[in-house]
Amino acid sequence: MDHFFFKRKRNNEAKYAKTCSSSTSGSRSVTSDNYEKNTDSNLQTSTAFEPHFKKKKVTVRRYNEDYLKYGFIKCEKPFESDRPQCVICNNILANESLKPSKLKRHLETQHAELIDKPLEYFQRKKKDVKSPTPFLNRSAVSEKALLSSYVVAYRVARGKLAYTAAEKIILPACLDMVRTIFDDKSADKLKTIPNDNTIALRICTIAEHLEATLTTRLQSGIDFAVQFDESTDTGSCTALLVYVRYTWQGDFMEDFLCCLNLTSCLSELDIFTELEKCIVGHYNLNWKNCKGITSDGTANITGKQSRVIKKLLEVTSATWNHCFIHREALVSREIPQNLMEVLKNAVKVVNFIKGNSLNSRLLEIFCSEVGANYTHLLYHTKVRWLSQGKILSRVYELRNEIHVFLTEKKSHLATIFKEDIWVMKLAYLTDIFGILNELSLKLQGKNNDVFQQMEQIQGFRKTLVLWQARLKSNRPSYYMFPRFLQHIEENVINENILEEIKLEILLHLTSLSQTFNHFFPEEKFETLRQNCWVKDPFAFRNPDSRTELDLVPEEENELLQLSSSFTLKNDYEALSLSAFWIKIKEDFPLLSRKSILLLLPFTTTSLCELGFSVLTQLKTKERNGFSGAAEMRVALSSCVPDWNELMSRQDTRHVKSI
Repeated sequence: MDHFFFKRKRNNEAKYAKTCSSSTSGSRSVTSDNYEKNTDSNLQTSTAFEPHFKKKKVTVRRYNEDYLKYGFIKCEKPFESDRPQCVICNNILANESLKPSKLKRHLETQHAELIDKPLEYFQRKKKDVKSPTPFLNRSAVSEKALLSSYVVAYRVARGKLAYTAAEKIILPACLDMVRTIFDDKSADKLKTIPNDNTIALRICTIAEHLEATLTTRLQSGIDFAVQFDESTDTGSCTALLVYVRYTWQGDFMEDFLCCLNLTSCLSELDIFTELEKCIVGHYNLNWKNCKGITSDGTANITGKQSRVIKKLLEVTSATWNHCFIHREALVSREIPQNLMEVLKNAVKVVNFIKGNSLNSRLLEIFCSEVGANYTHLLYHTKVRWLSQGKILSRVYELRNEIHVFLTEKKSHLATIFKEDIWVMKLAYLTDIFGILNELSLKLQGKNNDVFQQMEQIQGFRKTLVLWQARLKSNRPSYYMFPRFLQHIEENVINENILEEIKLEILLHLTSLSQTFNHFFPEEKFETLRQNCWVKDPFAFRNPDSRTELDLVPEEENELLQLSSSFTLKNDYEALSLSAFWIKIKEDFPLLSRKSILLLLPFTTTSLCELGFSVLTQLKTKERNGFSGAAEMRVALSSCVPDWNELMSRQDTRHVKSI
């Protein structure tokens, strides 16, 4: 009995082994010679046997043009198998769904109302389908990193910094702060912010965006005014800066237009040609919309042989304004010979000390030891408007320390500080140039209108007349010159010497008054007085007061209605003068138009001077070959970048690169 069960067991195991051996490729049939060997082997490994499963074959389906009748097209996605995309909902299905039954099921379940639509309907829908690109499916982290790179580049350009500042300063500092406050994982996310090469590309992109924004505004046909000035940078290249003022969002906007390289310009006509190429050729602006031109009074721009302003006035309907600050600087140069000698000697003292580094250091140490208020002298240059007042003030404040220092150096300049007459004249020049500096500062700034500037000039002209009357009186007063008055009170001054100095001061004030009348003629003030209603329209409520104004009957009626409105008076007190006239242009078009044309032109070229300072910061000796066009645009532009538009433009560039 046991033998029977044993034999049956061995027969079953032999059949099992034969089946396993026949399932392998290249296996041979089990013969009688190796039968026992195979049987024993299978008995030993039967407990560890694992069955073999066949791998399922994956079928890659292909798109067929007939599938369009179900509302599906082929999704154009690179490096992937064909996938159907619905032309109705834009959903993308898997490759396994490329079966007519599954496509029809999607149409019936998701878009049942379109089952009976003809093929032409889906062909029309096919044109509106947007094919996805892998570059648009960025994670939120990468989008934030891209936006951060733009913000960092914008801050680098606005700060006039080198490109490497982002990589060597800003990014390491941000990593340290985030790592300290949060953790290393958060800090690692900042490492995706790009390096200096990408910073340069970002600045160029932002500059293009800002330029396009400004161009779009100006090309809308609005009126604008320009100011331009030229100067030489550190690379001895002549640059012409142009600023523009225009109406935008209820007020005047002042913005940087362009920086032109005038290296190849040989004549004044070339300057006009470059301006026309830029404004008309590049920006497609109409000269007829230019209502004001402002520049300085240099010979190559406004001289008798220059044709720049002449040609500009021929092609535009604008008026030319000579920069108020430049005119005030020209007035301050009119100094009598005796006072000019004092100024020249003061400049010689400064050059003797500042021209030698050892002398400059020794004076600094000496002033620090004696506890002086200042330790340094300032250089004098005719280019800078405030130079004379500041240098004289510093020399006068340190006159005792300078005298001791020059005496130890055995310089002949030390003797001038012993002369009371020279020191008194120095005190007067310090006071008068300080007053002229204050006037110059009042004329600077943004959004200054012609009425404010002329009020400052007219007030100073009347002040000069008053001072002359004070000095001509029997008991002359020197209260307007505090340093000069203090020097007289603290020292015993001979009456004859004081009378002599008084006559020189009176001569200087008379010369200043005459020069002011020359550079600021009375005709300009008369024109503004005829349009004084622009400054305060509510001052003419009395009908008789309007008869003296140069207004047509329609304008008089508008002024009558305007001056009687208490609501608009509140707006006048709350808004700037330009914003007020722009706001009421719908209700009072004649007065508003006339006022805007008076207020729109620039009165100074101070913005150009600011631009030259920025150009000097950007184009240093180490960056002599640096063009700086994009950096100038970002650093000086008044427009604010639209970050969403910049991000979308970046996406568009990625799509085009595909």
